[in-house]
Amino acid sequence: MKENLKNKKLWVTVGIPGSGKSTWIKNHKDKVEGTSKVVSRDAIRFALVAEDEDYFSKEKEVFRKFIEEIKDGLANYDNTFVDATHLSPGSRRKLFNNLGTSLKEVDKIAVVINPSLETVLAQNAQRTGRCFVPEDVIMNYKESFSYPKPEEGFDEIWYYDERGLTGHLYDFV
Repeated sequence: MKENLKNKKLWVTVGIPGSGKSTWIKNHKDKVEGTSKVVSRDAIRFALVAEDEDYFSKEKEVFRKFIEEIKDGLANYDNTFVDATHLSPGSRRKLFNNLGTSLKEVDKIAVVINPSLETVLAQNAQRTGRCFVPEDVIMNYKESFSYPKPEEGFDEIWYYDERGLTGHLYDFV
């Protein structure tokens, strides 16, 4: 394992809806050293979008607040956990580009949560209200899923499925 010279960590979840990203954060955030902040794009969206409004009706405002909260986490906490899908290289690049110089001296860790489709559908079936994602949407997200690569700017990439940690890559930079 590499010697960590940076004292801040950005934990970026990567996974389709219902894969267990929020659960992973809930189960791991208190196990890391130092203070932690969790930034959930869905929580921000649900705070800004009324029940009767389209889910994506305020996406620019949601994204602006999402980035603002992550920057606050990076400035004021040892660990910032980012809870969103980040399925494609483009979405991860957009995240890093918008965080800009806030990422200086920060370890960037991708946490890939990729259980079987059967597990995802079973977990999603337990959701209610706006948290429930239609199966066809999950299938579309599954088709667009792309594993993160070191050249995207990650210092580490962790791989999880329903069995737990199944892979861990270090020392990219």
